[in-house]
Amino acid sequence: MTDGNDKRKRSRFNKILQSIGLQQSNKEEKTEQEVPPTPQKDVSNVIDFAAEKERNNSQEGEKWLRKAAEMGDTGSMNELAYSFLTGNGLPLNREEGEKWLRRSAEANDLWAMVDLAARLLDGEIVAKNPEEGMYWLERAVERRDPVAVRILGYRLVTGMGIEQDIEAGERILRQAAEELGELVAMRCLGIFQIKGEFLQKNVEEGEYWLKKAADAGESVAMREWGKHLVRGLE
Repeated sequence: MTDGNDKRKRSRFNKILQSIGLQQSNKEEKTEQEVPPTPQKDVSNVIDFAAEKERNNSQEGEKWLRKAAEMGDTGSMNELAYSFLTGNGLPLNREEGEKWLRRSAEANDLWAMVDLAARLLDGEIVAKNPEEGMYWLERAVERRDPVAVRILGYRLVTGMGIEQDIEAGERILRQAAEELGELVAMRCLGIFQIKGEFLQKNVEEGEYWLKKAADAGESVAMREWGKHLVRGLE
């Protein structure tokens, strides 16, 4: 009699446990070995939709840039030139990139003139041609482009890619800093004078130019000015 009561109690207790999810019936219990393995998916033919979309966007973008460039928009020519020369956004194509860079420079775009000049002077991506590089740089300087004036002054002072002429280079570098407000020119004048490198040493004037560039927010000048104050630039 006692055994029968115990069985009934256990049965009722098991039903209560089952009702609150703390015990499963024998039919629902499975061991790990009984769980069927997850089938492996064949991903060999899966399309990378993100990459496909990026390619489609790139082709569509190129189409619109070409349309605008053919209409004479130099900004579009510059975008095509940069993308093809660097392979950033469009497939690397140096001939196509140089073609658009030249077309933009020939259309009197200052950015294209300066970029083409620098590439020709240094042989960066395009074939090195210092004579033609100077031609394009001087054309931009004639239009008083601040970056072009600074680049010419810097290269003359340092002899970078062209014949060195420190006196002429300093005069041009000062023009970029004093008349055109070119911040990198200010920074270069400052460092050259503080260190006595290329130019005659003049710490007081050098500090003036370096601090002026730093005050205007030129990040490298800010770093070099801080460095000069902490431990000097010598």
